[in-house]
Amino acid sequence: MICGMDTTGNITPIRFRFQTDEDMIETIHIQTVVSRDKKNYVGIREKQFICTAFISGRRRIMEIRYSVESQKWRIFQFLA
Repeated sequence: MICGMDTTGNITPIRFRFQTDEDMIETIHIQTVVSRDKKNYVGIREKQFICTAFISGRRRIMEIRYSVESQKWRIFQFLA
C-alpha cells in the first residue's frame, strides 16, 4: 500500500499491489476516498476507508481497513 498523510496525520490510500490467483502482480490505483471512519473491535483499533477504483476495467467500490497495532492493510469487502 502506498498512502499519503496530511499535516494532521490523516491517512489517504493512493495505490496498492496484490498477487492474483494466476500469480500476476496487479496494481490498483485508488480514484476517490468516499468516506473514512475509525473502528474499535474488542480493543483492536482500525481505520476504515470506503474507496472507488478500477479493477479489471470495472469501477468497484471497496472497503479497505488499516490496523493501527499491526500496521497492516487489508481489503475487507467489495461493496459494488
